[in-house]
Amino acid sequence: MNLEKLIVVLEKQNKNLQKLLKSVMEKQIALVNCNNEGLKESISNEEKLLLNIQLAEESRLKIMEELFAEYKIENLRYKLEIFIENIKNKIDENIVEIISLLEKNIKKTIKEIQKVNNQNLVLIQQSRSLINETIKALLNSQKRAIIDRKG
Repeated sequence: MNLEKLIVVLEKQNKNLQKLLKSVMEKQIALVNCNNEGLKESISNEEKLLLNIQLAEESRLKIMEELFAEYKIENLRYKLEIFIENIKNKIDENIVEIISLLEKNIKKTIKEIQKVNNQNLVLIQQSRSLINETIKALLNSQKRAIIDRKG
């Protein structure tokens, strides 16, 4: 019964992470296009998804704690790979395969989210740098010409 609950929670988490990846990509498009409304919408959507992800993770940890006790696994780190390693020969192979596949998909999606978030960070840093340089040029325009008029 707990194994089925775990699979349901992992599927839910996988869907939440896929939605988060989509939202992060939408945020990137909004950043590139300087679309403030799109950016606000993406951030709001992200906050809701992050809450859902946190709740699903808390459920997963609770289920994992129960499963570790049920299968007498002595480890306080409730990681899927530790669980899979310890139950491989104790349960149906199909269930182990489903859990392993979900774990791989979740990890892959998390890596993609991190990659897009890093790209977004670079975009934001470049935008800030450009804005700061523009402000400096405008504030210093009284002291020197912005355009070289000699040539």
